[in-house]
Parts: sequence; structure tokens; C-alpha cells
Amino acid sequence: MTTQELFEHLQERFKDKIIKAEIPVADMVMVTIDRDDAAAIVRHLFHDMGGRFVVTVGTDGRELGRDYLIDYVFSFAADHLFVTVRQQIPEKDLWFNSVMTESDLPAVNWAEREIQDLLGIKLQNHPDPRRLVLSDDWPEDLHPLRRDVKHDINPPSFFENKVKMKEPPEGSTVVPIGPFFPVLEEPAYFRLFVEGEEVVGGDYRGFYNHRGIEKIADSQLNYNQVPFLAERICGI
Repeated sequence: MTTQELFEHLQERFKDKIIKAEIPVADMVMVTIDRDDAAAIVRHLFHDMGGRFVVTVGTDGRELGRDYLIDYVFSFAADHLFVTVRQQIPEKDLWFNSVMTESDLPAVNWAEREIQDLLGIKLQNHPDPRRLVLSDDWPEDLHPLRRDVKHDINPPSFFENKVKMKEPPEGSTVVPIGPFFPVLEEPAYFRLFVEGEEVVGGDYRGFYNHRGIEKIADSQLNYNQVPFLAERICGI
């Protein structure tokens, strides 16, 4: 499959849903769609065409005179191709629909919740829209990856924003693990719901070591400094 063939296929299949289709670079097709139509295209790319979900990215484009952007990126490794499904989210109407359930794509779970936390784009139709990345005492209306938020802010604590953990199923027992545990590389809190020796459910709270590196990279570092810092943090 070539880039042009992929481009023509998506235009033909979703001609009534695609607002704009383009080939921004030689190995990528980008389609801009309405936020209500994202799930159908994502489902087709993943389930029907066998694309690999790579990442979901949220961007604050206001400094460039643009809207907020949400991109779902898929890879077709055998053909060395990528597809980006883009939504433009207007500043005065900040919400987007989760594609997780309708597209049967659980891998987007955390990425969508991160966008809600860090950019403040309200997530709708998500089975678990709770806070993910931001700390329990972080202000409700402060979203650090917005371009107008300073990198060195020190906001007051609001402990009433603490994330409520899931209740265990009736008849099950809670086995807590963490947030500190000898084999964990960083703190994380797991609640396992067990019946006898069978795990029937669970809940998770992590990101305790989240230090806003994305914000520093976005606002304070140059192109060469970003990978240097990322490699030191990741231990590469």
C-alpha cells in the first residue's frame, strides 16, 4: 500500500466525514474530521485495516492562531506509513468524545485522560474519566500544558480534589499494593479485588513522580536539550 492509495481509500470510505485530507510528509496521511466522527475512522484503521495505535496527542495551538488539536496516530509498519486522525477543538467549546468504547480500543484510555488533565479539554463518553496525571491536590481549573500557564507556578493545594478509588465488587476482598514496594521502580498504588485466589478487578493510582518535564521541555529547553533530559530520566 502506498501513501496515495491509503489517501484515496480514506477519502472514498469517509468522504462525508472528512473535512480535510492531506499528505503533509511523504509517509503520512492526515485527515481532519469532526469530533463526533472520530470513533468510526479510528475503528476502521485499527480493526479493519490492522493499523497499530501509536499515540494520542493534544496541542494548544492558540499562540499560532489555531484551535486546540487532538491527534490519533496509527502506524502501518509493513508499508512504512502513518495515519493521523485530527480533531480541531474550538477554545470556547472545549470537549471531545472518547473513542475508547465505540472503537473498542482500550489503549487510548490513559492518553485521552492525560489530555483532559493537562489541557483541560473535557472528555465525554469515557468509562473512567477520573483524574490521572495531576496530583490529588492540584487545582481543578489549572491545566499545565496550556500555553498561557507558566512553567514555574506553585499553586495552592486543594486536597478536596483527591481521586476517589473504585469500590470493590460485592463479596470480594481488597489487597492493597504500594504506593511504595521493593520491586516498583517508582511509587504506584494498586488495589486488587480478589475472591479467594482469583483477581476479579482492580484499581490504580500512579504518576506520583510526575514532575512536569513536558512543560519544561515545551517552554524552557531547546531541541537538543529535550532528548538529553528525557534520556537521563528514562535511564536510556
